[in-house]
Amino acid sequence: MTDTTYGPKVYTADGGDRQVIASGGSLDIETGGMVTVDGSQLAALTAQLTTLTPADAEGTPDYAIAAITNSTPFGFASAQEGITVLYVIANLQTRLAEVEARLASLGLTA
Repeated sequence: MTDTTYGPKVYTADGGDRQVIASGGSLDIETGGMVTVDGSQLAALTAQLTTLTPADAEGTPDYAIAAITNSTPFGFASAQEGITVLYVIANLQTRLAEVEARLASLGLTA
């Protein structure tokens, strides 16, 4: 609950047991600073595997993936469905790498 009787947007509340950043306030971690838990920074995340680069970009993506075929070999109903899955995985790899980089830049992970 916001304490409207207190002027600063960043303050210690509850007798010193809680740090508050009110609306309009911010926490600024300077270069080289980090966030720690019991004096230790969180460990680095597991290294990312090589990013997928689909070689075949033909056709329109087919995001309505049909059931995997049950004949030998198992597979997608069309090449476009397989390519779509590869592009979605590659996009997830890119986005997760961005999240990892931001966490590290904020000092939240090693």
